[in-house]
Amino acid sequence: MRGAFAAALLLAGAVLPASVQAADAGRILFLMRADPPGGSADPQVKAHLEQLGYRVTASEGLPAMPDPCGFDLVVMSSTVRSNQFTADRTVITRLRDMGVPLVTWENDLLDDLWMTGLRRDTDFGELETGHYIWLVRAPHPLAAGVPAGLGTWTEARTPAGWGKPGLGADIIMTWPGEPDKATLFGYEAGVTMDHDHLAPARRVFIGMENNSFARMTDTGRKLFDAAIAWAASGRKSCGAKK
Repeated sequence: MRGAFAAALLLAGAVLPASVQAADAGRILFLMRADPPGGSADPQVKAHLEQLGYRVTASEGLPAMPDPCGFDLVVMSSTVRSNQFTADRTVITRLRDMGVPLVTWENDLLDDLWMTGLRRDTDFGELETGHYIWLVRAPHPLAAGVPAGLGTWTEARTPAGWGKPGLGADIIMTWPGEPDKATLFGYEAGVTMDHDHLAPARRVFIGMENNSFARMTDTGRKLFDAAIAWAASGRKSCGAKK
């Protein structure tokens, strides 16, 4: 019942109120790195998700990643050891093909997850000061009610990741003046991603970097919460693909 209610609100374009989410929002597998160079806002992200009512299990993902099918949502931070995920094709294939919704802000794995093409700095990359946004699809639930047009989502001089998703994606915001650099996009389950891959469940990329969450404006926090809520309310279909 909770999931159906949440989905109805999202279809209506509403951001879930905290009172609804706090009841029991579901289980999240949070893939992160415990002690990355330069630190990270991952502990704040975890605490925030728990405040929203999610039960969060943190893991570095390798070598023994918990079964994603035991969770309602997988969240992957940019702090994960992306080179090890890329090298371990069994793990990255499992994440790519799982029927569990995924939210990530690790642009270096967008190609491995088939959310973009393969070419770094052409299909995905990072902006040195990506605190501006150009919101282009305001009616979508991922837009969190933020109006279309120019805005900011983090403090100045905060880096941001971007991707150039496949044709099935809903692009919510881009880097101003560069529409090919999407900083927030999502795939609905069943749509075509890159590599002609059909999304096994909802997929969301939000272009944060390791410490962005601690530097987000109110707009940034709304967009983050909407990314989590939209993905988590999506269909889960474990057993179809491994």
